Amino acid sequence: MSIKTILVALALEDDSQRVADRAIQLAKQHKAQLVAVHVVENPPLHDASLPPLIDLVALVGMLVDQNARQLQSLLETADKPAITHVEAGKPHDIIENLATSHKADLIVIGPGAAKGLRERVFGSTADRVVRCAPCPVLVVRKEAGAPYSHIAVGVDFSDHAQAAALWASRLSPMASRELIHVFDIPLAFELAMLKANTSQTEIDRYRDAKAKTARRQVIKMFGENGRLPKAARVRIIQGDASITLIRASRRRATDLVILGTQGENAIAQHLLGSVARKVLTNARCDVLVVPSAAIQDTSC
Repeated sequence: MSIKTILVALALEDDSQRVADRAIQLAKQHKAQLVAVHVVENPPLHDASLPPLIDLVALVGMLVDQNARQLQSLLETADKPAITHVEAGKPHDIIENLATSHKADLIVIGPGAAKGLRERVFGSTADRVVRCAPCPVLVVRKEAGAPYSHIAVGVDFSDHAQAAALWASRLSPMASRELIHVFDIPLAFELAMLKANTSQTEIDRYRDAKAKTARRQVIKMFGENGRLPKAARVRIIQGDASITLIRASRRRATDLVILGTQGENAIAQHLLGSVARKVLTNARCDVLVVPSAAIQDTSC
């Protein structure tokens, strides 16, 4: 389960050094090859205001050279030279294609921000990369001072959750891990129980029983011989999954949240899961999203 190639996408904006530093830290930790890309969106080559005699070929060449130098500058502390790409086009398409062609094990990207109506409707570059990426995507929000030390993993009882938990061990083997499982008892169901003359004590007992059952299932699924590794612990919470994971991201000790996403169909590619999207938008720490495509790779 080694990480051999890391693709880092850099917008050459304010947060680029932070994103580059995390990619460099992970590349050093895993002795991985860094591949860096900057995508030039909508270069003003057809701007009517440009001087009529300007050499567009030379202009494009200068833009590419300038951006390539910026990429190299951001990555100058890497142990070995990064492979760099500067391309024009749609960022999410180019990032996805490069991840595939370089057989990237991990994509590192900044959170970005929605620019204009189209991105507010269809999602920012980070959203779209997460939806379509062939490998896990790390969205960097915090400074990369050291390897991740405390990871919160959102888990249920699916293969996607298993892949997310395995990636916690893969990305930062020495980190402590908190497996967070959220269950929900709909308010309408509780009200129906009350109307059926169920006492509050019995409802509380039912809630406790569900929590204990979930804890046993989590330990069975993510542990060995009925026990979790020493560095792991379980939290069972009743409530909303996205709110719970966002709160976990805001605790001082937590420096990474990991969650898996489901589905490989057309709908899944156009609509990022509501939990994942809310966490990506509101988390205070870095977020690793593990897509369905990564499940087949968890035994490597």
